[in-house]
Amino acid sequence: MPTVVYDHACLVSTVQNTSGQARKFPFLPPHGKELEANEQINIVGDLTEAVMRGDRFGNRHINGLLGALDSGDLTIISTPAPIAYDETNSVSKIIGIDNNLLDLSDPCWETSLSEV
Repeated sequence: MPTVVYDHACLVSTVQNTSGQARKFPFLPPHGKELEANEQINIVGDLTEAVMRGDRFGNRHINGLLGALDSGDLTIISTPAPIAYDETNSVSKIIGIDNNLLDLSDPCWETSLSEV
């Protein structure tokens, strides 16, 4: 029996350790992550919201994220694009940019279904 494989890539944020060495990033969910030099990880959802979800200590985690970005130790590779719902056509579309023009595309979970 075939198995359906879903692509959820458009729902994740990707970050990369660009510090040049292995480093712990205590603000990355769920309880901090140690990343090797140049290692990338995926985090489900918007990065800032994911960081704030685990922050029981006020703004400490978001300030840690901003500090790592400012120092160049962490780079955001991608975040989920906005998804808008078209009420007239009853469809959701991802809003993006292609060749400096606004572009609407089908969400990843609708266009990337394949049988393995």
